[in-house]
Amino acid sequence: MKAFFVFLLKLILTGFCLWWAFSQVEFDHSVFRKPGVINYVWLAAGVAFAGISLVFLGIRWWFFLRGQAMRVAVGRVVELTMIDSLFSLASVSGLGGDAARILLLIRDYPGKRLVIAMTVMTDHLAGLVSLAVLFFIISVAKFDALVDQSLLGKGVLHFAWFYLGGGLAMVVMIFVCASPPVHRVIHGNNRFSRWPYMQRIPEIYDVYRRNWRYALAGVVTSFFMLFAYFSSYYCGMRAVGGGADYSAVISAMPVIDAISGMPISIAGVGVREKLFEVLMRDLAGVPADTAVAASLAGFACNVFWAGLGALLFLKKRDRVRIAELEASRRD
Repeated sequence: MKAFFVFLLKLILTGFCLWWAFSQVEFDHSVFRKPGVINYVWLAAGVAFAGISLVFLGIRWWFFLRGQAMRVAVGRVVELTMIDSLFSLASVSGLGGDAARILLLIRDYPGKRLVIAMTVMTDHLAGLVSLAVLFFIISVAKFDALVDQSLLGKGVLHFAWFYLGGGLAMVVMIFVCASPPVHRVIHGNNRFSRWPYMQRIPEIYDVYRRNWRYALAGVVTSFFMLFAYFSSYYCGMRAVGGGADYSAVISAMPVIDAISGMPISIAGVGVREKLFEVLMRDLAGVPADTAVAASLAGFACNVFWAGLGALLFLKKRDRVRIAELEASRRD
């Protein structure tokens, strides 16, 4: 019941944000009334870039699994990442994408439950680090353009600075607390003896200090993933006739991705479209109808791979496993 109310709240917020975004659209002269003007070559390119980003996303997780000495095949990791995208898009039941890939991999490695969960968490931290670093580099390189924003655009950017800056500080704090000297002080005198996993979690994180090459490879891979993902939205922009150049889209996407990735709407729908409309107007003078259509086109390019994840999920062992877990959760 709780999962249903959370989903209902997200659905309401998604609808409100979509209404807000579409309230600025002049439909009479928009691509929404002229679907024949869509450039399907650019749309196909967007699908290709979305697929490349998904492969890099899987490889990034693979590096963090290897850092924990887990020898999972790259193909299996990419497959689970595609299934993750499916459940992230349609997590009506409360079983999200991360939970799906964790539980499915636990089936193959039942003795590594906590380790697998921590690799997914560290994978997200790597994504946060790369996104924050990219955002701050863009902020310095295009400072004048980013400062000259509308009131709403400035508010969005200020929130992104605090949100991503706080995220970087959190990542640093986690790994400082996981370092052996600090870890020994925190857990001295068996303070957390009743909760052994509290001691185990910092030890798992500290593995990446010793195996720093895998952690570094994961962060570097994350940059390639981000550029491929952002490129899918640039292709969506070109597919609907938008004239914004690549640098404008790349400048806006770290902010859009960070905020739309917050679990406040269904798959970021609505939030992403409003942010795209505001930032593309401020950075490149893109009309609201084109910006909203470009955002939806880019999202569609990525949804294509969630559909492929659904086909992969049809494999009996994964489908049966999720059904069993759903049944046990309801009981």
